[in-house]
Amino acid sequence: MKKLIIITILITLFTGAGCSLFSSSAPAKHYYQIYYTPSKTLGKKISGTVRIKTFETDKIYRIHNIVKRKSQNEIQYYTSRFWASRPTDMITDQIAKHVTETELFSDVIMQLDRRPDFVLTGRILALDLVDSNEKWFARVSIVFELRDYKSDRTVITHSFDERREVSSMEVVHAVRTMGEIIEKEAEVFFNKIYEAMNID
Repeated sequence: MKKLIIITILITLFTGAGCSLFSSSAPAKHYYQIYYTPSKTLGKKISGTVRIKTFETDKIYRIHNIVKRKSQNEIQYYTSRFWASRPTDMITDQIAKHVTETELFSDVIMQLDRRPDFVLTGRILALDLVDSNEKWFARVSIVFELRDYKSDRTVITHSFDERREVSSMEVVHAVRTMGEIIEKEAEVFFNKIYEAMNID
């Protein structure tokens, strides 16, 4: 009888532990995309075809995990917050959309299927959620460059490193702010292109 009681207790304990073990679910995964709608056409079109080349970045931004930066020397990767696509592809596509919809150039291509007149490239230096103790910031740093395809001469570059406070630590607010920063700085870059080419 004692053996039966002991076995019953052990089975109960094991079953309870098993339920506890297998009932705990992993946190839901969330995916984000930097997106914005260009406000308007710029009203000035540069005659020529531009190729938008896939942007480059450092190794820490080549994966889908979103980066949270604690300091210059410490970063963390979110384990349940991801970019919907790699940052290099996502930002390249957004800039290509921006160039196309604002009619900056006569034609826009992504692949080198024909000879362009210009090549637009970029390098992502930072794409972070910055945890600064009591405040949260969205940080974006990119270098844009436009080159003449035939001569490989740099026509104009534009670099920026902007950190903007966000209203809460929710990732979606930081991602939306990143889009606003990129849109603003892209338009600054486009206007620099006009100036470099003496287009009023």
